[in-house]
Amino acid sequence: MDPRLQQAIDHNDLDELYSLIEGDENLLNHGCDGPFPNTSLHDAASKGKTKVAMEIATLKPLYVRKLNRGGYSPMHLALQNKHYHLVRALMTLDPKLIRVRGRGGITPLHFVAGKIGDNEQENMELLELLAEFLFACKSSIEDLTNQCETAVHITVRMGNTKAFKVLFGWLKRVKLTEILDWKDQDGDTVLHIAASEQQPEIIRLLIGHTTVYAKNFEGNTALEIFQMNPSGDPDVAERFHQKGCRERRFFPTILFLSQFFSTELTLFEDYIHGIYSQDKSTREAVLVASTLVAAATYQAVLAPPKGYWQEPSSDPQANSTIVTTNSSSIALGNPHQAGDHQAGDLILSGRHLVLYTTWNSFTFFVSIATIGACALTLKNGRFATLISWLIYCLCISYCITFTIQIAENSVEAKSVLMAIFFFFVLAFVSLFNYTDKRFRRERRGIDATWRRVKDPSIICF
Repeated sequence: MDPRLQQAIDHNDLDELYSLIEGDENLLNHGCDGPFPNTSLHDAASKGKTKVAMEIATLKPLYVRKLNRGGYSPMHLALQNKHYHLVRALMTLDPKLIRVRGRGGITPLHFVAGKIGDNEQENMELLELLAEFLFACKSSIEDLTNQCETAVHITVRMGNTKAFKVLFGWLKRVKLTEILDWKDQDGDTVLHIAASEQQPEIIRLLIGHTTVYAKNFEGNTALEIFQMNPSGDPDVAERFHQKGCRERRFFPTILFLSQFFSTELTLFEDYIHGIYSQDKSTREAVLVASTLVAAATYQAVLAPPKGYWQEPSSDPQANSTIVTTNSSSIALGNPHQAGDHQAGDLILSGRHLVLYTTWNSFTFFVSIATIGACALTLKNGRFATLISWLIYCLCISYCITFTIQIAENSVEAKSVLMAIFFFFVLAFVSLFNYTDKRFRRERRGIDATWRRVKDPSIICF
């Protein structure tokens, strides 16, 4: 490196830097032609010269991802030398710099997750930096080292409990706790490592979010490792055994991924694959059409054909006056043909009312069922369950509204309505909830390395 450039970096002097560039526009390129160059940005980052480093990164953006001969990027060097302010500055240029894999496949996220500071202040700064990394680049949590370890594996192996709590809380908030079941090159999950390292506090947090009976490549489960290396905490031991017993009840047989693929597709899997084989626009069109049909049929209950009686049949004068909801006109009727009714009852009666109730209700519940079927494909299980309960409440509202409007003596129409209600709501919606819960429970009974966030368009668990 040019000694004058070296001096400008040491002084953190931008004026001096640009003065040199004016004299030699290729100044920053000197010595940077090899595959693993030690660029001026690497030098500035290792020394914590923020102003010069950011200026060079702006002028030569390709340098921020370059690895030097030691296998480190500028952000790696800044972290190693505890220049955390510079790390934050580089992150503003491109949050994906957090995912640059250096020596050993270690990313800046991995480094921060495993680093324990020399004092409390440094620990707090590292924890805050870890949280900022996760917030800035969510996908960085999926990166693996050359040992197939996630940031969570590294944190637990290093015994960094505070950093683990940051990662664990973030994973729960973004619904990515499935990463806790990923295995490293030895087949160990985070729970395996916590059990072997005798970390009862971490084990206590993990129980309920990981699979106790997942086996590593030596054939040992986390529970077996814990029994061989007891932590001495009776509360943790009890919770460990309770979780193991629950898993044994739900999963009497733990399947490996190859065994699972060898089984026949269930109706649920076949349905999911059928939904996801359609392009996004097709699924959206089905959802929009179903929503419009549901809205139209619900509105038809509020504004039925012929409208409502204005006065009860007990008033002879009122029998000659009928109000329709579809227009502002007043219709005259024969009081002897009207029958007994109350104000607000449907004018429609007899077989016409039964026919109207049957097809309108059937169409409404089919459209609602279609919306519920689309909700079943959502990745977020809790959101899918919430939608199913909202659909259930809407069906009850529909039934109550229709029942109130039908006259008391229209027993046949009410019977048809209730029959359709119980068939679609109690059968379909209950089956939806049962299938969804059973499916999401049984997917935990599959033992695999994972190492990738599951895509339901490829695999349905």
